[in-house]
Amino acid sequence: MDSSQGHQWQLPMLQELQRYYSPAAIRSAIMTTANALDNTDTALKDQLTGLPATPLDFGAGHVNPNKAMDPRLIYNMGFQDYVDLLCRLGYNKKQMSAVLRRNQWSCNQNPTDLNYPYFITIFPRNTSSVIAETFSRVVTNVGDDTTIYRAIVVVPSGISIKVEPSTLTFTSKYQKQSFVMSIEIDKVAPNTQYGYLKWIDQHEHIVSSPIVAISG
Repeated sequence: MDSSQGHQWQLPMLQELQRYYSPAAIRSAIMTTANALDNTDTALKDQLTGLPATPLDFGAGHVNPNKAMDPRLIYNMGFQDYVDLLCRLGYNKKQMSAVLRRNQWSCNQNPTDLNYPYFITIFPRNTSSVIAETFSRVVTNVGDDTTIYRAIVVVPSGISIKVEPSTLTFTSKYQKQSFVMSIEIDKVAPNTQYGYLKWIDQHEHIVSSPIVAISG
């Protein structure tokens, strides 16, 4: 079966999602509901080595089309979010114009991270202290009107992760809530560490995002 046939099942799902969601929201729905386990409920494996794979190998995981149709929470983005990212990366006027295909735009005075459902950071190893990184995100409720989510962090030794607030309460559909996730990594931690941030509601719906911390 070629790759085009393998992805045909996705088309009806994407067409249905496009009626309601932006491209960024569709990507979020697919990523946050993906499976990091195979059909035997064991960790995905690296086909070359046979060892357990990591988010650097499989990204968010295997697509689960049924769950993607009901993502509950989405990490949405609009045009201004991408503008702010380019501003944060230090693009000059010529570069901005080439990417944005326009001559006018405005940069947010305090641009934050791209509102992406994946967290990755690179820490320098030539330091004698604990290193910290902070991520800011906004999630939109596309599930039930009244929903409470609690943050569950799956984290290896050598890393400390804190989410504030650790509980998100929604009272209406399409309501937005923001949170900040802080990562601290010990200088003696392994070169690359993996974890997950999972928002879980009272009905046990899970919205999952990989966390990758690289020391280099």
